This record gives sequence, structure tokens and C-alpha cells, in this order.
Amino acid sequence: MIKIISRKSDLAVIQAEIVANALKQANKDISVSFIKKETEGDIDQLTSLSKLSNIGVFTNDIRESLLNNEADLAVHSLKDLPIEDQNDTLIVSMLERADSRDILFLKKDIFENYNNKELRILTSSPRRVYNFSNFLESLIPFNPSNITFEDVRGNIPTRLTKLLNGDCQGLIVAKAAIDRLIAYGNKDISTKILSYLDDLLWMIIPLSLNPCAPGQGAIAIEVNSKRKDIIELVDKINHIETFSQVAKEREILQNYGGGCHQKIGVSIESKLFGQILTIKGQTEEGLEIKKRELVNQITDWKNIPESSFFPSNLSKYKLFERKLINKNLKKINKLKNTNIYVSRENALPKNQNIELTNVVWTSGVKTWKKLAKKGYWVNGSSDSLGEDDPEIKCLSKNKKWVKLTHNLTQKNYFKLHKDPQNARIIATYELKPVNMIEDLNEKTHFYWMSGSAFKLALKNYPKIINANHSCGPGNTLKTIKKYINKNNINIFLSYEDALKNVTRPGDKK
Repeated sequence: MIKIISRKSDLAVIQAEIVANALKQANKDISVSFIKKETEGDIDQLTSLSKLSNIGVFTNDIRESLLNNEADLAVHSLKDLPIEDQNDTLIVSMLERADSRDILFLKKDIFENYNNKELRILTSSPRRVYNFSNFLESLIPFNPSNITFEDVRGNIPTRLTKLLNGDCQGLIVAKAAIDRLIAYGNKDISTKILSYLDDLLWMIIPLSLNPCAPGQGAIAIEVNSKRKDIIELVDKINHIETFSQVAKEREILQNYGGGCHQKIGVSIESKLFGQILTIKGQTEEGLEIKKRELVNQITDWKNIPESSFFPSNLSKYKLFERKLINKNLKKINKLKNTNIYVSRENALPKNQNIELTNVVWTSGVKTWKKLAKKGYWVNGSSDSLGEDDPEIKCLSKNKKWVKLTHNLTQKNYFKLHKDPQNARIIATYELKPVNMIEDLNEKTHFYWMSGSAFKLALKNYPKIINANHSCGPGNTLKTIKKYINKNNINIFLSYEDALKNVTRPGDKK
């Protein structure tokens, strides 16, 4: 009999059961029992987490049970664990990481009642307060007079209840917690969370704006270091990529000298093209940190003359005129219970009737901000990383996907949804080529922001097929790969990143 200990909260119990199921799949002959324990952090519900002096307020009491052999292994939300290694116990395994992003909930009466009024957000995290203060106003489709943050304690259902019954308008929590409560909770808890969500708007915050707490979304398994038998057992269910990824995140935060009380987020995203590291926040000394990069990026792009790079400024990138297709705009106004993917802000003009039964997802953060200014509530973004699964299934019952884009998009190109019967394209504008103002045959290095622009340039200037090309890691990359040797393609996270390699007249060497 393997005894698993966890906190008493609904989420902690669910995570312990997830670990138990993983152990049973790897070792079909074992049986499991559960121990639930209140920790110091659970008992003290009044003191702000950022003011509790004891690091590990949710884990130390459980750790003692391991050392006293009351339990064989402990299951934790990894982000609750102290950054520093603990004596006599080991984090042996982690399950595959869930979504590491944060989610913001707002009461549904926000649109009508909160222009020019204070917006009050519940959160217990200094990291969230610092980062959200820097971007939240640009993501919401109204203009609050001020945004403030108030401390909140309790488990997820308690926090949601405090939001709905209290004076504050918003709440920030880890999306992984919401997903697990809905997907793995018993019928009562799952139904309760879904009923709360009926009264709330939600948005999932991209990691480029708001990197997570190190290890957020990961479930950690802690074992007494003397229990070699349990260590061997638990090691069989370790997800090596998650373990390595989280260890690096924690190491980076430790280098800044702190743990969960720090105003610093660190996230590593693993993609097919490599890993993305994002660090944002403020050190205890007041130093601002802002970093987002491809890990171990290999590129020979260095000191490129401005005259050899296209576009050296964005005014030269206008390869098309865009004209709205009014008959197709009418189709938008009829959409209900649909996930709407917006490829760029032109695809969704102002004053369209987007019902709140729909989910709005954007290709990147810039498009999100422009749509917010037009008055649209946006639920999330692909963060300019391609049309990957946005992982909204627990939050949205919508099965249909519609992509708003231009008339040259291939109808079979939208592959966000695995079921083609539930994915279609609405062309809301048409592209009309304009005369280019530069001879692109003279250029040696390019950054492309769309596959359509690349194909038009290649048609008019076929010699550029032998040049060096770059783009973001999304659909544009898929298009360019069809024409260009992979050795001549570089991935940058943004146009601004590519531009860092360009030398302008007067730059210091």
C-alpha cells in the first residue's frame, strides 16, 4: 500500500489522484491510499501570502510527514515548493506539465459599468501585480480610471466566490488549476466551477506578457531521500522534459535571489522549433527585467547593412492594399457559440456584433491590443507562435472554429481545429498588390510577416529565392519552407528581433 499525502483542497486532492493513476498505470500491482493534511498556509487565511515569512507554508508540514514515515510520497503544486533544495527529501518526479499561463476573470457587467471607474483585481501574487500593471489596460476594451490589486486567500472555489460576491471586479489565478478542477474534479466541484464561469468573462494571458511562476502547471512528487524503494517506483512516471524545463526556471529565479514573494516571472516554452525563455518582473533592488529569446538560437545574421535588409522600416512593407468584403462581414454578426480566430486586426473591423457566447482568439498580441481598442473582448492569443491548440476546451463548450482572414488564404490552410468539419474560413477582406518601391533583387536578407507577402515578392523578384529569409515561427514559416532551402531560413520571435542584426549608417561598431 502506497500512502500519498497532499493538502486538503479540492485541487490538491485531484492532483494526488492524478499521480495515483499514473503510478497504477506504470505499476499495475500497487494499491494506493490518501492522506489529506492542513498546512500552515491553509490554517492562516488572513495573512497575505507575500507577508508570510515562512517559505514553504503549503509544503513544510507535509514534508514533515514524509520524514516521520507517515506517508510514502507527497504531491505538490510545484510552484508552492521553496526554490532552495530541502534537506532529507527529494523532488523525484514531475508529471507532464499542464498549461502554465495565468487566467483573468472579470464580472460580465464590466462593459457597461466600468468605463472611467476603478478596476479592482484580486490576486495574492506580487509577480502578477507587477506584470499586469504594465499591460492589462491595453488588453481590455474599456477605460478604467485606475487599476488596483487586492490580496485574496483561499482555494480556487473560495476565490471565485469572493469575486462574485465581493466588491472587486476581477481575479487572477493559474489556468492549470481551473482546467484540473473542471476536467478531473468530481461532478459537484466541476459543476460548481462551470456555474461560476457562466457569470464571468475570461482571458488567458500570453507568456510573452506575463511569464509564469517557475514550475506553474507542474505536479511535483516529493519523497524521503532514504526511501530508495519509493524513489525507484516514482521515477518511472517522471516526465523528463518537464523536469528539466522546470529545474531551469527555478534556477533562473534563484539567481535573482528569491521565490514566490518575488515580482519575477520565468517561463520556458518548448516548441517544435526550440525553446523560448521569457523573464519579466522587478528585483528586490528595483531593477526591471524584460527578456524574451529563443534558447541557444543559431544564426549567422550579424551586422547586415541596412541597404541589404528588407524591410528596413515598416513603411516599406506595404505590399498590398486591403479592401473589406462587406457581404462576408455580415456572416460575422451571425456567429454564436463559435471560436473566432482573428489573423490580423484588419480582419475584424470596428462595430461588428460579436456575441459573448463566442470566443475571440488572435494570432498575436499586437492584434489583440488593436481589437481591444475597437471595443472587442479578446479571450487569448497564439502569441505569434502559430495556430497551435489554444487549450480552451475546459473553458468553452464551443466546438466550431472560424478564421477571419483575407481572400488569398487557402481553404484547407486553417488547421487549428483537428476536425475539418468544424473549421472554416471567412475572408473579410481582399488583398490587392501595390507597386513595390524597392528592387528586392538587390536585397540579401528578408523578414516576412505573412506568407502572402513572401509569395508576391518571390513572384515579382524570383532571384530572392537564393537570399536569406526569416520570419516568426507560425504559418508564415510553413509557407516559406515550401520554396526556400531550410539552411536559408532563420526564425526570429519578432520583426524587432530580426532588426537587431541590422547595421544602420552611423551605428557604432
